[in-house]
Amino acid sequence: MKLLKFTLAIGAVLFLSVDKISADTPGGTNGNLSNGPVFIPKTDPKGTRPKAPSAQVVEATYEDGYLYLNFKYSEGPAVLYVYDSEQTTLLSQHMLSTESETAIYIGNISDAYLLIETSNGHEYEGWIY
Repeated sequence: MKLLKFTLAIGAVLFLSVDKISADTPGGTNGNLSNGPVFIPKTDPKGTRPKAPSAQVVEATYEDGYLYLNFKYSEGPAVLYVYDSEQTTLLSQHMLSTESETAIYIGNISDAYLLIETSNGHEYEGWIY
């Protein structure tokens, strides 16, 4: 019984925590996603203790004005915010589902900051340069 509770607790921690988002970057004509194939989770500025690694993987590709997103595990409805590179001007925002792969037309942009907020309370960030 104790082993079952321990296993469930570890599973819950792994499911609810956020570590990395990976992105497949083909290097299309409209820009590249930053940091090669890696997106990072939005960090907490308070300096709270780090969370356990997550099993969540979000694949992203930007090509010909479309951002393709695919969540390994569904996190419900989400909102994508597209900002300028200084993160001062909101260029657009888009509702999306994390149930399956999603193609979102964000236009031909460069030097942009991307923020995804899921209904589970997780935030993912990345850049197009």
